[in-house]
Amino acid sequence: METATNQLVDIVFGLSDAAIDVPALGLRIPILELLHAILINYTYRTALKQSHAEIGWGQGLLATIVMAAGGGSTSALLLGNPLGILKSNRFWGIYGATYWLMFSNPYFYQFLQYLFAIPFMEQLFTAADGILRTSSVVNGGIMGVSNNKDLGDDKWVAKIICGALSGCGGGLWTGCFKYNT
Repeated sequence: METATNQLVDIVFGLSDAAIDVPALGLRIPILELLHAILINYTYRTALKQSHAEIGWGQGLLATIVMAAGGGSTSALLLGNPLGILKSNRFWGIYGATYWLMFSNPYFYQFLQYLFAIPFMEQLFTAADGILRTSSVVNGGIMGVSNNKDLGDDKWVAKIICGALSGCGGGLWTGCFKYNT
């Protein structure tokens, strides 16, 4: 008989693997990554309020990329690993397309405002964000340190630092450079 913890782990990994197949383009778009991209871009657009029209396209895209991947990238740099966002064309496609939709089409933003007003919708997007952050803490932080031949499995301070950066470093960089103002 499975324990509740094992069942929860199975559910989370199942959600992590869920994807939308687009056979015409030969793509698999992970649902959690898409929800995270929508949440990041929606949160950024909402934080800017009316000043979103004054933000340049490049500056806005950079801000959302830093919010989405700043923590994992910072941890990778500390560990001497290649940045995950440079290894994934899918990341750029999902986050770039979502940014483009959010800032070039007022109807998409209005639709998301309506969607986020529905009870439990914001919680659904936040849960997707939480699952991806937890995965980043484990994979980019804890396992990243454990698998690093120069550090090894016994470096718990490095695991805490890299795990914390992987999970919340994007927000740290966003606050540091005041990207959302």
